Amino acid sequence: MRKSMGVGLMLVLAWAAAAAQAQVPKTVAPEVLALIQDDEPYPLPRNLSAEERARWQPPDLSRAPQAPPAGPVRAQAEYEDNSGILVRWGTQNALLTQMAVAITTGDPDAFVYVVVTGATQQSSASATLNGAGAVMSRIRFISQACSSGCSVWMRDYGPRFIDAAGHRAAVDHSYNRPRPIDDAFPGVWAGYSGEAKYDIPLVHGGGNFHLFRNRDAFMTRLIVNENAGVSEQQIKDYYRDYQGLNLTLTTPFPASYDSTQHIDMWMLPLADDKVLISSHASTDGVPYTVTEDTAALMTGRGYTVYRTPAWLSGGTHYTYANAVLLNKVALVCQFSGYATQNAAALATFAAALPERSVVGVDCSGIIGLSGAIHCIVMHVPDLLFRDDLDG
Repeated sequence: MRKSMGVGLMLVLAWAAAAAQAQVPKTVAPEVLALIQDDEPYPLPRNLSAEERARWQPPDLSRAPQAPPAGPVRAQAEYEDNSGILVRWGTQNALLTQMAVAITTGDPDAFVYVVVTGATQQSSASATLNGAGAVMSRIRFISQACSSGCSVWMRDYGPRFIDAAGHRAAVDHSYNRPRPIDDAFPGVWAGYSGEAKYDIPLVHGGGNFHLFRNRDAFMTRLIVNENAGVSEQQIKDYYRDYQGLNLTLTTPFPASYDSTQHIDMWMLPLADDKVLISSHASTDGVPYTVTEDTAALMTGRGYTVYRTPAWLSGGTHYTYANAVLLNKVALVCQFSGYATQNAAALATFAAALPERSVVGVDCSGIIGLSGAIHCIVMHVPDLLFRDDLDG
């Protein structure tokens, strides 16, 4: 009897070890990534291009409905359980492939929702992802026709998901870029998913936003600067009503240092009581002051603060805070020529998130466009995330 129980236990342990091994995220060989091409040779930056800056006008905020959800509402933190991530194919395809392979092999429950322009691009994307080792049963394609002006920066224009009285829905803002096809994508998602969409009357870039499960949320005052005639209190009230959040506003970095002025370039919620904030040299001026002040603020609120290096070089803001957490996986930027900083960042994430597999992804080709991997995904929460709806 004891021998039988011992063999059974050994089988269970062997199965568990095999299952754990099967969930180790896979990486894509550099020689494979080198063959992956973009469909658009002139990618739009995360900030305004020179041509866009010349014709930029504030968006029309008269869209309907201009009302928040009627019932209890809760926005979900990125570190909570997610159905997957949402991305747009076309530029940064090698980077998107790295991420899709790591996620679909490292998390058997996560989907990667890939927006394509139609059947031709879907076929090309499918062949690329399959050839690189992605688990294709975890890939879902969504079509949105695009003749020009589509960008990879899904975080900034994509739907911001909420739980509205027990149903997943989305909040949609006016994208702070003159890119109408991108700006229309949340409506495409609503049609694809059959879920409700609520229009919040604010101009916004979605990367300028972070939140925790306890409803603490953070943005820089870029949101105030881009919404003339709307007070800070009105903005806070909108986020309370549409997403159930308590909003704190911080000073933005100078545009000369970070042209987006988005908070996701220097801050990342890691868990209910953990946050990562970039560490800048004192010679960086305002970025140093902002990050040190915010680190002190978060410590005072009871969070454990982790730090990773960040710096400006050749007009490019290098940062590890622009990372992606998805269920069992943490994707962290790596930059060519910065081996010491890369290793330090990976070690910090591993120490802060022992329950996740930490995977480095090469962001050398995107960081010069004023963004990184957090900027090109939108988290899609699990359909049921109702805890604390009435809190």
